[in-house]
Formats: sequence, structure tokens, C-alpha cells
Amino acid sequence: MMEHPISSTKAIMLKLALTFLLSLASETNVLAQNSRRNMARRRNRRLSHDTSKTTTSSEGDSVKSSKSSSKVTVAPMYHLALSNETVHWGYFSKNLAPALTIDSGDIVEVEMASHHSCDDYDKMVLGDAGMESVFNWTSSAKNEEYRGKTGGGDGVHVLTGPIYVNGAEEGDIISVDILDLYPRLNPMNETYGSNAAAWWGFHTNFNKVDGTAWQGGPGTTGTANDEVVTIYKFACESPSSKSSSGKSSSGSKSGDYCSGSKSGSFGKSGKSAKAYMEPVYQFGWPQITDPDDVTYNYIAYPGLCVPHDNRTSTNVTTAVTDMGWKKTGTIDYDDDLFPARIPVNFHIGCMGLAPKSHDQVDSIPPMPTGGNLDNRRIGRGTRMYYPVEVAGGLLSMGDTHAAQGDSELDGTGIETSLTGIFEISLIKQADFNDWQEELDFPLGETSSTYIVHSFTEIDYLETYFDNPEDIYANSDLNDAMGNAYTQTRKFLIARFGLTEDEANTYMTNAVDFGITQVVDGNWGVHAIIPKKVFTSKSSKSSSSSRRLRS
Repeated sequence: MMEHPISSTKAIMLKLALTFLLSLASETNVLAQNSRRNMARRRNRRLSHDTSKTTTSSEGDSVKSSKSSSKVTVAPMYHLALSNETVHWGYFSKNLAPALTIDSGDIVEVEMASHHSCDDYDKMVLGDAGMESVFNWTSSAKNEEYRGKTGGGDGVHVLTGPIYVNGAEEGDIISVDILDLYPRLNPMNETYGSNAAAWWGFHTNFNKVDGTAWQGGPGTTGTANDEVVTIYKFACESPSSKSSSGKSSSGSKSGDYCSGSKSGSFGKSGKSAKAYMEPVYQFGWPQITDPDDVTYNYIAYPGLCVPHDNRTSTNVTTAVTDMGWKKTGTIDYDDDLFPARIPVNFHIGCMGLAPKSHDQVDSIPPMPTGGNLDNRRIGRGTRMYYPVEVAGGLLSMGDTHAAQGDSELDGTGIETSLTGIFEISLIKQADFNDWQEELDFPLGETSSTYIVHSFTEIDYLETYFDNPEDIYANSDLNDAMGNAYTQTRKFLIARFGLTEDEANTYMTNAVDFGITQVVDGNWGVHAIIPKKVFTSKSSKSSSSSRRLRS
């Protein structure tokens, strides 16, 4: 049947009108999204300046002070929830599909899981859907295939991400401002953590107090094992009440734990509350058989779920044994520990970008693009700078701690699950200042310091390209200290326009070098540079003009 010409014309006009309206609606939607994004950014900037003291360096960088007692209140643009779909266990990879794509300057809330949560499944996993989706493993199904045991170049850390930053290219820098970190609560509104004095700890190189050699780890025969795990509980103490509940005082998801900040000193009007981790119990590591019927007589990898025993102080559920986990004999417990109180210092042990050199790399040894730095200073109020090697950067983060001393001596910090709020920004190579042009390591910055990170090998993936795992047998603190010195010297010369001789004398008398960690394969030494030494009002010349002397 032939269509009437007028009807055809009307149809065409209607189609054109419809196309125009759809295009207009799409454009309006994009404008609305951009408007909401810009409003959120303006709101976050305003709130950040209202609630947190800021300090500006001579180059115009503004880093929030972590000394402020009031919390930084922000409205994240994105929330990256924890699940087996948003994590990768034990490795960084340039081939991973992004879990989230953002623009420079976006603020993101990220949930992070401790890989040691199965040390006490009932307290740190059970009833939490996100945690269960990561850790649950039965004889018929394993939610997360990589658990630090495949031999495929994977390490141990549960990392959330990766986050793809639009526009990031090799040679750029991605900066990450840590605006907040707060504890993940279990269904009982409590937070727990675990410290494993494990076979990879530095202490295992020395005899025990009784003079006998420490036993445990790969190659150990029988059931002899000196590995001990300590379970800690988050607690608050206020000046008006000495009792501690182990719960967030407000129950607020925003991280208003003990009404304050990461420093452990909280409250208003001069009154403070203290946040600390208190030891609950210790246990000797048992011989464990996993749901695939493989037996281990040591902590072969974090993620082994411990089938705990019932005892006077604790009634355990059958959740772990129901999944198919078994153990040999009974566990040796100590429920009467000295009542130490470890000040809370929430920080991120492993955060960084995917390297270019390999398809997949172990998450344990730190590298130029960051990763497992295990520096207790990477917490609220710190900005990290990471060199970009692959498109989008591919930022991942995890291995969160409630506390840790320099060195991470016995193998771990107090490993706990946290959620963080981050402002993630892109610095294009074309916009670099002088020191950014020299950046080939992960740099930290606070309101008062720069933090230079270095290792036994500045880039172990280059040194041991064919066999990256060789770094484990070649870690050396002398080399780490030497690299920390040369990296700090390079940074001081570039940042402040110093001569080499000036850098040496100022470094010797004002910069603190410390052992970051001696447990991560590529051992770390850091340098803490106090800004005030180099930004005195009496400074006679700028770094750019003084560079002519160098």
C-alpha cells in the first residue's frame, strides 16, 4: 500500500522533532551531571576549609593539617563498596578492568578489607555481606580465586579497585589526598584487628628468650610452629568515663569514632577522648586444612580461616567449619594478656598504581608507583604522589591498619578493615614544577613535612625483571638507606634549589631517616623532611633563582 505524501512528511517532521527533544534531554542531563559535580566540589572545598586548618607551601600546594581536632566533612561523589567484584587479591595489574572511572579532583569513598580478617571470622567477617562476599570459600565455591596462594605472581593484600583517572597517561602524576579514614563496624557495632607474629617477621632471625631457634614457615616439618596471632578490639575512653565499649561513640558511619580524628585525641572544648586498640586474646597458629583439603602447618597465606575453639571467654559459631575448614587438635589460647593500650593511628599499608613493566605483580614488595609502603604516616591529612606508568593510572588500595610502629617488626601491623574518603587528582606532565619532574618514587606530603620513600631496590621490577621474586632473598637495609639518601638529596636540590653541599648538611641536621618496614621483600627506609626548615621568612632567594648556583 502506498503511503500518502502528507502522512510521510508528518512522520519525518515528527521523527526530527523527537530526535531534537532526545538530544536536548541528553544534553540537559549531561549539564545537570556537571552542575552536580561542580556543586559537590565547591561544597567540599568550602567544608574542608571550614573544618580543617590548611597550610600552603611556597609552591602553592595546600595540604590539610591532621592536627585539627574537628573532622573534615565532605560529600563523596562516588562510593566504591566492598565486594568480590570490586577487589583483587594479592596483585597489581595493568590489565585489570576499572572498578570505577573518575575525573581529576573527584572525591571518592572506598571500602577496604583486611586480608587477616579470617584470623577471627566471627568478629571480622560474619554478618557483613561485603566481607563475606570476599572471604567465603567452601568446597564447592570460592568467591575470590586469588588468595595469595596461586603461585601466579600474587601476594597477600585485598585491594579495592582499580580506579581509572580520566586523562592520566604515562609520565603524569596522580595525587591522593586522604581526607578521612574510619573503622568498619561488624553487626555488633564493634571493630577488631589482628596482628600476626608470622614466619616472615624480622624477629624470626633471632633466637627466642629461652635461647632456642624460632620455628615456623615454609619447610617446617611436623606441628612445631611459633607463630602467634593477637586479636585487638577498638575502644574509646573519654575523660568523664574510664569505661570502654569498643564501639563508635556516635554510631555514625561518617567516622565520628570517639568524636574525632585519626590522631587518637578527640573531643571539643579542650576535653578529649582517646581511641586505642586493646588486646583481647592471643592464640598459637594451628595446623589448618582448607575446603580444598590442603593442609598447612603455618600461615601459608593470609586468608586461611581459623576454626576457633569454644572456651570460657568465647563462644564461636560454626560458620568457619560449615564452609569446610578443619584443624588438627586444639588451639593454645591466652585470654589474660597485659592490658596494653595501643593508640589508634588509622593508615593505609598498600596503595598505589599499576606498573607498566609486567602484566601482573605481587602486591608485597613496594615499587616506584607505590604499593605496599607500610608507612604509618599514610593516614588522614597526608597527600600521596604516585608516578603514572599506564593509562588511567589504575589506583588500588587496601592493607589498612589501626596501628603500626616503624619497621612492622613481627610481620604485620594491627590489620583491620577501614573505609576512606579520598580526593584524587591528576597532575599532567606539562604542568610539572621542578621537583615533580624528578619524581620517580612515591612521595608523601603533610602540612608540615615531605616523606621520601625508598627501598633496597628503587625499582626491583627493573633489577629483577625476569624473576621479580628474587627481591625477597636480596633485601638489605644498607642499600635501602643509601637509596633513601640519594632520593632525598635529589628531592631537596630540586624542591628548594640547594647545592649538593647544602643538601648534605641540612639533611644531616634536620631530616629524620627511619626504617619503614623490614618484612615486605623490598625493605624500606623513609626520610621525614620538615618544611619549616626550608620555608623560613628570612630566606633570601627563591629556589628557581638559587638553582643557577647548582
